[in-house]
Amino acid sequence: MNKGIEPPDVSAKSVFVLNADTGEVLYEKNPDEVFRILSLTKLVTAYLLVDRMGDRLSETIKINWPHLAGGSSAKLKRLDVWTLQDLLYGMVLVSGNDASLAIADAVGHDLLASEGQRGDTAKATARFVEEMGAAAKTLGAHNATFADPYGLSPQNAATARDMGLIAAQIFVDPRLLPAWACTERTLHIEGRQPRTVTLKTSLEILGEGSVIGAKTGSHVSKNIYNLVTAWRAPSGQTIVGVVLGSKSHPARYDEMRAIIDAAPRDFPELGAVETATKRASTDTCH
Repeated sequence: MNKGIEPPDVSAKSVFVLNADTGEVLYEKNPDEVFRILSLTKLVTAYLLVDRMGDRLSETIKINWPHLAGGSSAKLKRLDVWTLQDLLYGMVLVSGNDASLAIADAVGHDLLASEGQRGDTAKATARFVEEMGAAAKTLGAHNATFADPYGLSPQNAATARDMGLIAAQIFVDPRLLPAWACTERTLHIEGRQPRTVTLKTSLEILGEGSVIGAKTGSHVSKNIYNLVTAWRAPSGQTIVGVVLGSKSHPARYDEMRAIIDAAPRDFPELGAVETATKRASTDTCH
């Protein structure tokens, strides 16, 4: 892997920007220091869901007490019945910790069953977390560690390079692209309290220009602000950028915008008009 150049002037402690189509590193700044990744964890949770059950997202799970985690929430209620696809949107659009736990439970049980085992939600979730570590290493993220499927644990940690390599795989996955690009989705929830729920993204950069996906990781009281973003260069290639440890919530977005603007100037080949086969649109929520 080549060495990238210095990124535009940013407050982030660590930066890594990669051309997902070619593997070329564009920018890097302290890319191999390990940081808490917080909700960036959910990138791997999403990857495992579609990798394991991507053709079965219409399957449902009944929500119970172990799924109702604190923190950011998709507003799951006990005895709801959610499809796996709706849980994916609940995790991606509003960073629902509860949706992440329900996904981990469903996929974990599927993993256990394939191994001839049974278990409760705790065992299924533990099996899922184990699989997260294995999946990250498969994607090249050898420093990434996980203790939960949503990111609250300090043991959920990785480098900017790790997160860039993960992002380079999942932001080009056609099974996930509609979810990453989605800014609003209406869900019809079944179960004890049937209802319609509209989720709107909390990601400020999503929908801007050529951005096709993003995920934040934040711990306001500890002043930790992380952001991963994917966008289309004018050439049509997919670029992924990671900033870890920005000084504030607005700074991480402004720094990513500066990187997006600078890339075609610093790498003229990214400014070429795409002549290859046009990519599938990602501007609708399927």
